[in-house]
Amino acid sequence: MKKVFTLAIAAMVASVSFGQTLKSVQKNEKTAANQKVAIVASSTTQAQHKVAPKADPIEFEATSASAQYYASDGDWFIVLSNGTTGFRFDVVTNSSAPLEFDHTYTLDDMDPGYSWFGPNANNAVDYSAATLTPKQGTDGTDYEANVTLTNGQSYHITYTAGPKQTVEVVATRASAKYYEEDGDWYVVLEDASNAFRFDIVTNDPTPLQLGHTYTLADMVAGYSWYGPSSSSAVSYSAAELTPKQGAAGVDYEANVTLTNGNVYHITYTSAPLPEPTETVEVEFTPDETDLVDASASQGLVQFSGLKEDTGFEAYVTFITDQVAGEYTMEDVYPTYTALYLDTDDYDGVEALDITATVTEYDNGAYKAVVDYLGANTVLYKMTFNYGDVPTAINDIKIVSTKVVKMIENGQVVIVKGDNKYNVAGQAIK
Repeated sequence: MKKVFTLAIAAMVASVSFGQTLKSVQKNEKTAANQKVAIVASSTTQAQHKVAPKADPIEFEATSASAQYYASDGDWFIVLSNGTTGFRFDVVTNSSAPLEFDHTYTLDDMDPGYSWFGPNANNAVDYSAATLTPKQGTDGTDYEANVTLTNGQSYHITYTAGPKQTVEVVATRASAKYYEEDGDWYVVLEDASNAFRFDIVTNDPTPLQLGHTYTLADMVAGYSWYGPSSSSAVSYSAAELTPKQGAAGVDYEANVTLTNGNVYHITYTSAPLPEPTETVEVEFTPDETDLVDASASQGLVQFSGLKEDTGFEAYVTFITDQVAGEYTMEDVYPTYTALYLDTDDYDGVEALDITATVTEYDNGAYKAVVDYLGANTVLYKMTFNYGDVPTAINDIKIVSTKVVKMIENGQVVIVKGDNKYNVAGQAIK
């Protein structure tokens, strides 16, 4: 099987998560109390045991700290971690104002169901006592905490904020889509390792204003986050996004500070698409075409086609709530979009640009005409026929559009297809 999942297969996988270009609410680290599993179970016996002298607290130096306010619960969720394990403090204040410096919060101020120690919720140990004191540090908020676990172990935790270092990220892909139901523009900037999402509320389908800086106050925080997927998302404590007029489209510059303290400066520069060096025309008959209409359930529609004799195979998936329509690269869901040249091609040809027109006919028939510009600079002009629609081409046709320079009569002649041009671009008869 090729590397691309079809939507039909994905529908059978309950845990499938849709990423990059779809809006998805992040899953927060704050985990419900009933998901925690105590490491040491309480004893139901009445037998007496010898009690060892109380041990000194273990010193724990946290290397990272995050603080996030949850308006739905009215609490600040603080995590102090060393990268392997950590302490969580769910301080109820019913105020979005940051925790008070030099004030000591005790377990009585916390929701104990969300306050615990461990590497994850499945290996958590509750507190029998806890204090947390935020302090004004030289480079941010420092913390000092003391906890006693229900298993009797005590810890003294310290965290000292270090100077912020800005990570430079040059995004290689940018997408922007307007969601009419929410009145917001959803912008994603990403490279091979990072993805930053900005959900900007404008209540206007007009594209974002060039040269204007949008801040976190203009965004929906629940849809604005950093991470490869929603299950490993990190929220922003501050964010700025500025769309700019670029030479080949819209450029972007952004600055974000994550709740874990990391700071990023992101830039994206639009680049012109290459001219295709070759055109390949493919028409898939109804017998060779499949359509998965998940527009109502998942907001996705996928056309796929397979030439059994050659193994030429294509999948194109659009983010849409209906099948018919006009689509551009901004509407393409890349995870479920791919093109394979033959039966031995398992790497596929990445798409640089896609435009498509999907027309609906009677009895649920559709024709999808797709221009797929591959990273190999070949333009694949594909037609998917689904249902009772006429087809005329059943084979692959290749139309060469390569440009060749040659010398004729001592002059440089540029040959493109059947036409010849001089160096000034003028046609030569």
